[in-house]
Order: sequence, then C-alpha cells, then structure tokens
Amino acid sequence: MSPSRRFLPLLFLVGPCVSLATPASAQLGSVGDRIRDRVEDDVTRRIEQRAVDAARRTLDLAEDAIVCAVTDEECIDDARDNGQEPVIVNEDGEPISGYEPAGSSDNSSVGNSGGSNSGEVWANYDFIPGERVLFAHDFEGTRVGNFPSRLSYIAGDMDVVRLGSSDDTNLALHSGTDVAGSGANGCFTIELPETLPEQFTFEFRAMHQDPGDRVKYFMFSDGSDDTPDTRCNYPPPVHLAAIPLHQGLAWAGAESNGQGGMVENEWATVALGCDGPYCKMYVNGTRVANVPRWDFPRADKLHFFFNGAGAMFVDDIRIAEGGARSLYDDLQADGFVSTTAIRFDTGSAVLKPESGGILGEVLMMMEEHNDLRLLVEGHTDADGTDDSNQTLSQERAEAVASWLIANGIDAGRLDTIGHGESQPASDNGTTEGKAQNRRVVFRQL
Repeated sequence: MSPSRRFLPLLFLVGPCVSLATPASAQLGSVGDRIRDRVEDDVTRRIEQRAVDAARRTLDLAEDAIVCAVTDEECIDDARDNGQEPVIVNEDGEPISGYEPAGSSDNSSVGNSGGSNSGEVWANYDFIPGERVLFAHDFEGTRVGNFPSRLSYIAGDMDVVRLGSSDDTNLALHSGTDVAGSGANGCFTIELPETLPEQFTFEFRAMHQDPGDRVKYFMFSDGSDDTPDTRCNYPPPVHLAAIPLHQGLAWAGAESNGQGGMVENEWATVALGCDGPYCKMYVNGTRVANVPRWDFPRADKLHFFFNGAGAMFVDDIRIAEGGARSLYDDLQADGFVSTTAIRFDTGSAVLKPESGGILGEVLMMMEEHNDLRLLVEGHTDADGTDDSNQTLSQERAEAVASWLIANGIDAGRLDTIGHGESQPASDNGTTEGKAQNRRVVFRQL
C-alpha cells in the first residue's frame, strides 16, 4: 500500500419518494439508487462493527466504555450528548482518542508513570508551544540515581528515578524522600543558550506524593535582583508557582492565582506562554493566570525549586521561542505549516491532551476556509529503526487527520503521508534537535 493514503468521505444519500405519477423509468432508477444506498450503508456498518469488535477484543477497556468508529458520527455525538467521551478507533480497531486503559486512574503507587488523560485532547485549550526549542530534557539519557549533567545543581537531594511498570516506564527527576511529611527541598538552574526571547513558552510535568498537598514548584528568572537560596528552603520572591491548592504568576507587589487540579500521584502538565509582558499560565489544560503585564525579566538562566514534603517529581521540561501565531497566514506565505505542538505518547500514535491547542487552531482554520485542503505529514526523530519510524509517522499523520474528521472536517479535504526520520529539521544528536524533528507538517494541496 502506498505510504500516502486518502481519507474518502462516506456519502449517506436519501432517495426521493416514488409516487404513482412518477414515470416507470424514474421509479426504477430511484429504487436502484435506494438499493445501492442500502448496500453502501451496510458495508459501512460492517466495517465500523468490525473495528469496534476488534477494539473490544484487544483494548483494556472499562466496562462502561463507549467505543465508536471514527466514521460513525452518530455514535460519537450520542456519547458526547450523554456526557461521556467515547473511545474513537480507526478501521483496524486502534484507538485514536479517548482511550484510557481500565484501571489507569488508580495512581496509588510510585509505579504509575502516566496521568488519567492519556489519549484525550483538551478542548478549548489555547496554549500553543513555541517552535524553536531552546532547552528540552526528558531525563531519558541520564543514569538512574544520578543528577542530570545538563542541569546546574544548586542544593538538595535530587536524582533521576525510573517510574512505572516494566512495560511502561519513564525517567523523571526526583526530590525528597518517599516518607510523607519529610523534606523534599531541592533546587537547580536551567542554563539557556541565549537570553530568553520576548515571545517564549515554558512547559514541564510535575507529580507529588504528599497526601497533605504541602508541595510547591517554584520558578524565577536569573534576571531578577534575587539569587537562589543555597538551602532550597526559602526561595526568593518567585515568578511562577505551581502548588496543589493554587497556581499562578507573581511579580513585585502582586500575584495572580487560580485553581488547577494538581492531584497526588498524578502527573500535572504546567505551561507558561508569554508574548512580551502578556503572559498566560495553564495547569492540565485549565488557564490559571491571564496577566496583561507581567514583570518577568528576560535572562539566560531560570532557577527551579522543589519545596515541600514527601516525594516530588518533574519531567519533560521544554523551553522554546515562539507561541501563538496565525496558521493561515503562515500557510499562505509558505505553502505549509510545521509544528512540534502536536504531541503523542512515546512510540505510539495516541494524541496527548496538550495537543488540543494547536489542533483546535487547525480545525478553526479549516472551518473558516471551506476550500482549504491539506496534506498531513508525520515526521519522527531518529530513535528506533527506519521501518518502525516510517510506520509510526504514517500512523501519527492518520491520527491527526482522524481527529479533524471526528470534529467535523470532511475526509475528502485531507490526505496523509509519513516520512519517518528521512527529513530531519534539526540535529538528531541533541535532545533539542530530536524535539524539533518530532513534528507534524500541514501542506496546502
């Protein structure tokens, strides 16, 4: 099969009623049309049922899970009308969105490396990550038990640990002890290759294990008048605070706090986006701060503090230049739009929830320009084999197209192709380069 696949629209046609006054030839024609329609509908229903049956056989589904084929819009709409997000699968029964393995919400031990949002996409999420990556670290290249060499150590007890089961693990930076209530202080510096630009984004994931929610994640700029406290106990006036009970931004004499949803033993995704002095902060897809004028001095160093009780973890730190932009203007100027903001679970085509921001922008662009047709291209980094990356890139392109179709875009307006690792945008020898290469490109047809 060609690596390029076209999503063909399913046409549901309704033939006119036959009256006694209708000529015999027209009656025969309309009857034939209705027969063909029924045959087409039956074929579609059989394909959809096979996909649903395959999903129920192979996926670890909750008992009350609703499974819908991506082409079955009635099933998807009915589920959502009843307040339940369905598991949407492709024709092979593979999950495209909404899939959460049964029992995955039970995060009662350190061994859970995921959150409860895997496979879902946050709706109404308007955060767009920057495209030029200045710093990225997922700790996967660090030896367990060591402190990462790419971070500058200030103080505290911090090391890289492995979380999860043998089949699903990830590495994360850990601070403190596993005894609830004991100290978890630690602090480090992120050194950037250049001064933080006027438009930038800062992302990380955080998780804690204190039932009392007495943990705090702090960040402040080296451009301030304060210096890091080498005990990590009492950080100076901070710029960003992620705390279970409240999160937000702070500046001289004021702060902006909001509710987010940082829950014990679950990963929380924290995102900050700034365009000049205008900054917004999000936790798990919810905006917790919207500050038109935030006094954040630009510098080439950021200081990060763990402060609290029990075990604390951080993962997937990413700092990039850029942010919100006009996708349609870029598309008209260059003929394509490349983005690293569409994220997938490692080694899979399951969309991460934080992909909702950019996917929503693409959806809006296609809704506003009805004549727009796009080729969705998938690209990977060089980790893994050529063949596996080719397959993965194709599946990811199809997952993006399927999400757009599930949200109302006609399938005939989309083509997909996977390029694997064959067209790198940057150096695969660095973490930042790999982050640039894991991308989706929308090319105008």
